[in-house]
Amino acid sequence: MIEGVAGLFALAYSGLVLFVLASSLRRIYPPMRAAVTAFVLSVAVHGATTLMAGEHAMAALAFWGIPHLILLPLLLWSAWRQSAAGARP
Repeated sequence: MIEGVAGLFALAYSGLVLFVLASSLRRIYPPMRAAVTAFVLSVAVHGATTLMAGEHAMAALAFWGIPHLILLPLLLWSAWRQSAAGARP
């Protein structure tokens, strides 16, 4: 039961981080570039903190890595839709 709750928390946290960061970067970059940049920045920061996790590094990697990979297609699809909407006359 607790693993399911932790998984939902990880998914919600990753979604919040990725979409808020992409939204903030959208002000200075086109949507697709903002989405990719948000993903790369999040992976870099979370990857650096995972290196400091010691013996719990694999659990930490699973806690943020799996949700990030689940949300990446949604993030890119959302950016693609925003780009397509902006290109219409």
